[in-house]
Amino acid sequence: MGITEVAVEVSNPRDQTQWRKLDLIADTGAIFSIIPRITLEQLGIIPYAEETFHLADGSEIRRQMGDVFIRIDGKARTVPTIFGEPTDTPLLGVTALEILGYTVDPRTRKLEPTKMLLL
Repeated sequence: MGITEVAVEVSNPRDQTQWRKLDLIADTGAIFSIIPRITLEQLGIIPYAEETFHLADGSEIRRQMGDVFIRIDGKARTVPTIFGEPTDTPLLGVTALEILGYTVDPRTRKLEPTKMLLL
């Protein structure tokens, strides 16, 4: 499967007067999104937690997390996001995709709306 790049806009959920445009790689294997710390700090987003994450090579890293307002094609929601360090790849994780109601079509490598179910 190839890489799916998604154009998003991010903002502070508490102050949506400023937005930043970013291109993120949609990663359905990543639980959380990763947005560069510098971008989040410029928007005034404050971390509320620090978590340990396990990498593919077996090592562990600690990263801060905060809530970010993410908008894709006019649809916006607040999602938990990792404060990315300079060595981290900016990603759009599956939590954000699900909250926003999107999935990645593996054939076309494009975002597709997900049927929202209420069971």
